[in-house]
Amino acid sequence: MLKFSGQFAKFGLVGLINTLIHAAVLFAAVEVSKLHPVVGNFLAFTVANMASFIMNSFWTFKTAPEVRRYGQFLTSSLLALGLTLGIAGIFEWLGIHYGLGFLCIILLVPALNYWMLKRWAFADH
Repeated sequence: MLKFSGQFAKFGLVGLINTLIHAAVLFAAVEVSKLHPVVGNFLAFTVANMASFIMNSFWTFKTAPEVRRYGQFLTSSLLALGLTLGIAGIFEWLGIHYGLGFLCIILLVPALNYWMLKRWAFADH
């Protein structure tokens, strides 16, 4: 249990760091390079996702980054994004305050994403 909680804490810290990376790249893309915000967010997601993969590979899951693993990692990331958007959409459709939807997202999505990464992308093959 201690290994799980420590590993999950590392996963969470990587997520916080990547949020800052995303924000920095987005700001630079939009404010400095004058790119459209959608393009800036795409660029920021790409950079942050690669940084997350590298940090999670070496630090969280203690495995070598490989192209195959990155494909699985990216797929997991996109599924987590889809789940996030789906939850937000359901809460909006039901007329429930988006803040409750956000709370549901932060309680559910990181845990499911961690589980998927641990059992699939970073599982010992």
